[in-house]
Amino acid sequence: LKLEPDNQVALYQLVQLAVHANDYPKVADICTRAIMHYPEQLPYYFYLGFSYYQLERQDKALDVFRKGVRQIKPDTDHGIVADMYSIMGDLYYSNGLKDSAFIAYDSCLVYNPENVGCLNNYAYYLSLEKAELKKAELMSAKTVELEPKNSTYLDTYAWILYQQGNYSLAKFYIEKAVDNLPKGDESGVVLEHYGDILWMTRNDEKALLMWQKSFDAGNKTDDIKRKIENKGWKRE
Repeated sequence: LKLEPDNQVALYQLVQLAVHANDYPKVADICTRAIMHYPEQLPYYFYLGFSYYQLERQDKALDVFRKGVRQIKPDTDHGIVADMYSIMGDLYYSNGLKDSAFIAYDSCLVYNPENVGCLNNYAYYLSLEKAELKKAELMSAKTVELEPKNSTYLDTYAWILYQQGNYSLAKFYIEKAVDNLPKGDESGVVLEHYGDILWMTRNDEKALLMWQKSFDAGNKTDDIKRKIENKGWKRE
């Protein structure tokens, strides 16, 4: 590149090597240079935005992705486009821009209907908003079908069923989520969900145990403190 700064083969190879090494500052540097020479090449925007995302520079990541999607052409790699929109959805939601997040997720699924990360996050965030729960259930069911031992996806599916009042089926899937947690990983959120579902299926003593385990695992929210101190809540 010192001899030929716009050598696209060298630029792209260096990006791939830096990504493989998880050297995101280097990815950002190379992609910034590459975009100066090839402003129409979407992969450089994707990797630049992704590097900023990994470096927790969310505003910069979102700005790059917004510029990147303007470069989409009919023959653009659909996988990269879908991944870009998926991360944009996550960024929008974390910034409180929920409508924009859901639009981005819809765009992702146009390009790749089986993008499991998007399907899971979209479904989970809809459940948190208590919105379009049937749509959320269908998306979440697809993630469980594609990755039946993924504890995160099983937890999301269980939580959506819980939000719809289907407590017995929610209990079945949350127990599968707990069983499939990676060894040594006690997810506080999954355990809290387990406790909530146990409470609604009248397994009170075990629910309190799960809430305490969730708290001990680092999930020290005001909400879970109240559940432990009040020994649950009044059921309908």
